[in-house]
Amino acid sequence: MSLYPFSLLGRFFVVHEETGSFFEVDQEVFENVQQGECPDELTAVLPEQPTLEWLRNQLEQRPRQLSALCLNVTHTCNMACKYCFAQQGNYGGQQAVMDFAVAKDAVDLLMKSSSSWADIDFFGGEPLIAWDTVEQTLAYATERAMAKNKKVRFSLTTNGLLLTPDKLDVLDRYNVNLTLSLDGPRVVHDKFRVDRAGDGTFDKVIEAFKEVERRRQGKNYYVRGTFTHDTLNFSESVTFLVDQGFKTISMEPVTGEGLPWSIKWSDLPIIEQQYEKLANFYLMRAKEGNDKRFYFYHFELNPMNPPSVLRRFTGCGAGVEYLAVNPKGDIFPCHQFDNVLSYKMGNVGQAAVKPHPDFVKAHALNKKHCQGCWARALCGGGCHADSFFTTGNIWGQNPLSCEIVRMRLRYALAVNAVLQDFT
Repeated sequence: MSLYPFSLLGRFFVVHEETGSFFEVDQEVFENVQQGECPDELTAVLPEQPTLEWLRNQLEQRPRQLSALCLNVTHTCNMACKYCFAQQGNYGGQQAVMDFAVAKDAVDLLMKSSSSWADIDFFGGEPLIAWDTVEQTLAYATERAMAKNKKVRFSLTTNGLLLTPDKLDVLDRYNVNLTLSLDGPRVVHDKFRVDRAGDGTFDKVIEAFKEVERRRQGKNYYVRGTFTHDTLNFSESVTFLVDQGFKTISMEPVTGEGLPWSIKWSDLPIIEQQYEKLANFYLMRAKEGNDKRFYFYHFELNPMNPPSVLRRFTGCGAGVEYLAVNPKGDIFPCHQFDNVLSYKMGNVGQAAVKPHPDFVKAHALNKKHCQGCWARALCGGGCHADSFFTTGNIWGQNPLSCEIVRMRLRYALAVNAVLQDFT
């Protein structure tokens, strides 16, 4: 049995490493755990621990079916963001737009393979460039789901340049969850998020994004920002976004190798300070009441009602339950593997697609670098694409990403404990 003690925000906590269970403790128990002891009062509440062999067999042998598709409806973009992993939208290949016939085949494959729920995400490039395909797919998938007595959920990521009120009317009608790409105030956003002429885009998208919030009132969307080595003050960006009226927000780091704007090891103390500032701001707003509260994606854990033990070790489900389809109909484990031909899994014209065997086995119990990590039952083994593009294989590790995830989890767990005081 392994226990990980840590202290944040003036409180003391212990994580049960084998299951990810989380406890707030007093200082005496905390110090005992630090010394390698497990006090009786903690032992009494620790969950029963399944054997690693049982967990591994369950993870790799249990039936897992396709339940979500990312439709990369465009390999082109009307922006030229400097940090874009998709190489300004074309994924290192030719520009392309998905025909509805390809999207229709993808929907048919998903409806055939999924159980009672199916998820479809529209991605790119910029998916609104392929608006006709998106709109037809929304209608067709809804019709097919009803015919098969299933529920279908939609999501779409957009840079906002083409997000008109008419398009938003359609997206509202189909209850499409929106991810809005906005990095913060103008000076931060325009540093990296530029159009094809190299001009900043903040002023071109901010009103469209505010219209989303006006219509949806904090529901069915979130603003997704990116922070870099050059824009580390992401807590100020979140504060700005909250002041603009946005209520659901995420901030993600650029951690790729060899890029001047990628996060560096030397940035970690600043990032820690930023998470602390953000945690205090988040708690202050929550304490002021629901009308002041906002939601930060990485703080929205629920330690009191966590996912099953099996789910905690498997991460996002890429290559197994979640697949990506490019404009030609080729299938890959996730959108970030688009055009990585060594991981091509088939085409939507096939009758069925089997889970990728490497991704079935690449979970936190099998990855060497996860062994001994206190967060392995909370992170699921990390992002396969991050591992691949850092080391050349999905079994590798981006140690900097792991450190940021652990930091983020500590703050998320601490924030959720403090929230119990006044919610």
